[in-house]
Amino acid sequence: MRRSFDDTPEMVENFEVIFAALRSIGYAWATVHARTVEQRYIGPSRWTFLRDLVARYPDNVIFGSGDIWNVNDIFRMIAYTGVHAVSVARGCIGNPWIFAQARGMMAGERPIPPTIAQQRAALQSHFDLSLAVTRRFKHGEEATSKMMRKFGIKFAHHHPRGDEIKRKMIGVESAEDWRRTIEEFYYQ
Repeated sequence: MRRSFDDTPEMVENFEVIFAALRSIGYAWATVHARTVEQRYIGPSRWTFLRDLVARYPDNVIFGSGDIWNVNDIFRMIAYTGVHAVSVARGCIGNPWIFAQARGMMAGERPIPPTIAQQRAALQSHFDLSLAVTRRFKHGEEATSKMMRKFGIKFAHHHPRGDEIKRKMIGVESAEDWRRTIEEFYYQ
């Protein structure tokens, strides 16, 4: 759930009513995003809200969400807010390794960046799965290729030639463009 629709007193009170209702029916946990609906993706997530919520309800399991962009953010949120766990949303787009890195850190290991081969495999799998869904539609391959640009751009953050990849991904118009870009930058 979001912390509220907006920051008006009425909406802040509505959050408390809904949260109390969850508690009264014996929920297992609540995932609370620390941004309002009105904020959308603009501005920082209000981690102080999560910290205060956990402090008010220390016996309730609360997961936090908002502004988790890398594996270190997971542990920063837990340390700062006291949430029991963290939900990763947009931060895993282009970074599916965040989950394995978090498990590794919990085991005392340092986070390992993805190899070029792992990046290629993830990109190709993502493309193939998307294409399997859209192929049955007219222009499905073209739509998939264009939609996958944003994912290719996000994945580029992990590549040593990321800026070049971003420029290439912006120009992807077809499955062939996608395959060529993958072959050029994600060599095996």
